[in-house]
Formats: sequence, C-alpha cells, structure tokens
Amino acid sequence: MYYTDNQGNRVPISEADQRWLNDSWFHTQQLKLPTDAPRAALTYRVSTKGQVDHDDIPLQKIECRKFAQNHGWRVVAEEAEKGISGSKVSASKRDVIQKLREEAEKKTFDILLVYMFDRLGRIDSETPFVLEWFVNHGVQMWSTHEGQQRIENHADKLMNYIRFWQAAGESDKTSMRTRDRLRQIVSSGHYTGGFVPYGYRIVEKGRVNKREQAVKDLEINEDEAVWVREIFERAANEGASGYYLAKVLNERGLRTRQGAKFQANNVLRIIRHEGYTGYIITKSARSEHIPELQIVDKELFQRANEIVSRRSTKLEEAKRLASQSDNPTLLAGIVRCAHCRAKMSAFLHTDRYKLADGTVREKVQPKYNCYQRGQKLKDCDGQSLYLAQRVDDVVLEVVHEMFARIRTKPYDATAERRVRQMEQEQRRQKQEAEKKLKAIQHKLEGYEDEVIRVIDGTSKFSDEMLARLIARTEAELQQEKQNYEELCRGLQTKETVSDIRTYYRDFLGWANEFDCASLPRKRAILSQLLDSVEVGRGYKIIIHMNVNYEQFLHPDTQEEFCAADICAGG
Repeated sequence: MYYTDNQGNRVPISEADQRWLNDSWFHTQQLKLPTDAPRAALTYRVSTKGQVDHDDIPLQKIECRKFAQNHGWRVVAEEAEKGISGSKVSASKRDVIQKLREEAEKKTFDILLVYMFDRLGRIDSETPFVLEWFVNHGVQMWSTHEGQQRIENHADKLMNYIRFWQAAGESDKTSMRTRDRLRQIVSSGHYTGGFVPYGYRIVEKGRVNKREQAVKDLEINEDEAVWVREIFERAANEGASGYYLAKVLNERGLRTRQGAKFQANNVLRIIRHEGYTGYIITKSARSEHIPELQIVDKELFQRANEIVSRRSTKLEEAKRLASQSDNPTLLAGIVRCAHCRAKMSAFLHTDRYKLADGTVREKVQPKYNCYQRGQKLKDCDGQSLYLAQRVDDVVLEVVHEMFARIRTKPYDATAERRVRQMEQEQRRQKQEAEKKLKAIQHKLEGYEDEVIRVIDGTSKFSDEMLARLIARTEAELQQEKQNYEELCRGLQTKETVSDIRTYYRDFLGWANEFDCASLPRKRAILSQLLDSVEVGRGYKIIIHMNVNYEQFLHPDTQEEFCAADICAGG
C-alpha cells in the first residue's frame, strides 16, 4: 500500500501503520477507552488530481486515528473529501463542512481533528472564521501537526487569521513552484503529456527523465499538417465556417484521432489552438517559440480567429433554433407577419381539392402560419397562411443576388469609420477600471502592512477590526476584479475595425458555401445574415438584413438600416 508525499512520490506504508487502516482492528482499540471518553470527528481532504489518483487520505487517516487513540478520544465520525480545492471552493459549498456544522449543532462530537488545519480550507478571508464557528459552538479544534487551536481572546483571533493568511500564501507558492517546473519543461520544447493536437505526433528522440525512463516529444505530422494549413487559409481568406470545413474534410475521407467524422467544433478547436504557430501550450505553462513545431504563421492564425470570434452567443442561439425545424422551410425563427409583427410558425399543411368528378385529392405542403391571427389572439388583417415555397423562393432570389454582389465587390473600408470613436471610448472605460483596481489593491496592502504593528501594539487598529477590514477589502477587490472581467468581456463583443473586416469574411464565406450547404445549414446562415423577413397580404415580402452585413452592400448608409432598401414582392 502506498500514499503520495508532497513531492508527488509514491511512498510505501509500513505494516505497522497499515493496521490503523483496518476498521475492525481500530474498533477493537477504541473499545479499550472509557465510555465517557471525549468524542472526536475526523475529517480528511485531498484536492489535486494527483492526490485523488494516488490518494494520500490513507496517510491522513493513519495519523489522525493514532492521534485520537493516544489522546483517549472515541472516534464517532470520519468524513473524507476528494478532489475539493480548499483554496477555490467556499465552505458554504462543501458538503462535508456543512454536515459537520449540522452535527456540531446537535452536539454529537466534542473535538474536530484534522491532519493539518489547511485541510479545513485555504481561503484566508473565510477559513479562520470557519474554525472560529466550531469553537464558538463548543467544539475543540485540533490538528495532528499544530495541536489545539484556541480562540480565547483577541490575540488568539488575530493569530488564527495570520496562520491561515500564511497558509494561503504557501498554497500560492506551491502552485507557483509547480507551474514553474512545468514552464521549465515546456520552455525547453518538451512535451509534458496529454492530448496531442491534430497535425502532430509523439516520438522518442532519445531523451530520458531523472529516472532514466524514455520520454516522448512532439513533431509535425506532415500528412495531417497539410490539412491544418488549408483549414487556416480557407477560414482566413475565404471566411469558410467550421461546418463547411468539416464537410470538406469528411468528403476527402479524413477522420479525427478517435476515428470519427469531423464536426464543426473539431475544426474550431484547431483554429483556436495557438500551438500551431509554434508553441507547446499546457493549462499552466507555455513554451518559448519553437520554429520546428510551427505549422501556420501568427498573422494567418490571427486572421482565421477573427472569423470564429464573431460567433456570439446570440447568433449561436438563433442558429440552434433555426436548425430545429423538421420541415423543408428556410425561414424558421426569422419569418414574421407584416401586419401584426408576430412570429410565424412553419408546419406541414394538408389542402383538400374536389375534382369535377367528385374525387377528393389531398396535397401536403409546408406553410407559414400567423398564429396570432389563426387563434384570434391579436387583431391582424393579414393572411393566416402563406405557401412557404413561394416565400422562400423570393427570399432565395434576393439572397443569391446579395451573395453575387459580395463575391464581385472588393472590401470597402468605409464601414470602418463609424467604429473608431467607439474604440477610443472602450479604452477610456478600461483605463478607469484599472485605476480603481490599483487603488483597492493599494488599500489592501496598507492593511496587510499594519498586521505587524498590531502585534507590536503600535497600530491604531484593534486586532479584530484589522482582521475585518482585511477581509472586507479582499471581498471588495474580488468584486472589482469580477466587474473588470465583465467589462473586458463586454468590450470584446463590441465592434472594432478588425470586427468589420471579419464580418466581410463571414459574408464572403457564406456566399461561397450557401449553394452546397444542407437545408439545416442554410437555415443557420440565413438566421445570422437576416434579422427578419416580413410577409404580408399578396405575398409582399420585406427583408431586414442584419446591419453588420448590410453595410458591405451599402457602405455609405447610416447605422440604422431602412427595411425598404431591400424589398421584394410577389
């Protein structure tokens, strides 16, 4: 039997210690204690994947059981957490902590014993108060390494806070050391394991680790790399979509590493992976540039990613809804009644005809239905039903004309002018938010510097007040960081000059793809290209384009788009 030490090494457990893992043997030892012995609850926690995989809980259990037995405590409960980060997961969201709190309120145990106090958690603004909560509810807090944690006065409370503050710092340092070790490995151009991106393969080049075991490295697989280059070139230069490129790859008989057909998401993962520009990238580390691993240059990578960055949540949702229709219509989700503005539904309708000889014939054909008028839910002077084929043909004619124009029309920079002022405003907002973050960080550093003066008795703050101020300021800093991140995400969704260029490539890509696309894919394209299609009596049809794409057909128009500019009747 083994456990994992702090360096990640597997260490054997002695036979003498293994006895403490035997529940029957341990129960026998417990029976030797007096019936009125203090009652103890033991809790264990491992957080990292390596810890979970190799499990160092046996070590914690051995030490805690030994400690409890030697102190004459009767163990009444044992709780274990696996894969729970004490520095990332709040106590309020940890089932074990909440269960222990419930049992403490019921007075089912007198002592809570942990291997080390950081097993309770490493959130320095929260964990000290978790410990204090148990003490205030009559529970003694013990660690096998640190002894009893008393909270009898303000000095105890402050030292309790400082202890966890330091523990959190050590956790950060440990994480930093781990990242540094990985960074050292990948910066040397070495593969550290895990997923191998399409376009590469792993090979042995004679390199060995400290244990003299052979390790593998990455190299370009030219048979796959040629397709990777084509994916980037067609996305960047033609605006080709993930859907279209997946279709091209599948038609050529190519398959993913798992032997499955390519899907749009497979292609998009390739386009978004910066490693193709010549880097080894892991979750926490990134190498220096490695020319021999470069499949595409950085400029091509950036241009291709301009295309995929435009796939906003709103448009993806519209695409999803448009793809759900199970009948042969094109405009599901975007067709509206021109009279009451209500959305129209598409369905298969059965028409019955009586011939001269009395024979009744049926014809099933898709139609668009004004539900509001049909159910008399709203005043509407339009028709209740429209032949879908007739409406779709008109829209298709206009769309084909749009695509023909965009294929022959070079990129016009006129559309860029209106976004330059917007970019300036974005930069101003970001600068103000950064100043606010720096101010809060400076305030927190001032409080933290005050800790030593509190211990010396020279501070203007009481120990309890300082602990609260630090906790409050850390919460304020966290909130402002979230606000800043939300602001940055919001700014990323705003139009920029590069966005305008990307819209153009989007438009051009759809123009090249549309005729060969499947019906669901055509619906998806139209749901993004068109804002809505209005249908009125006499099959008067008005097409409202998404303004982002209309600007390339009419680059001199204002931001507001007049629907009458693109209108077709039938």
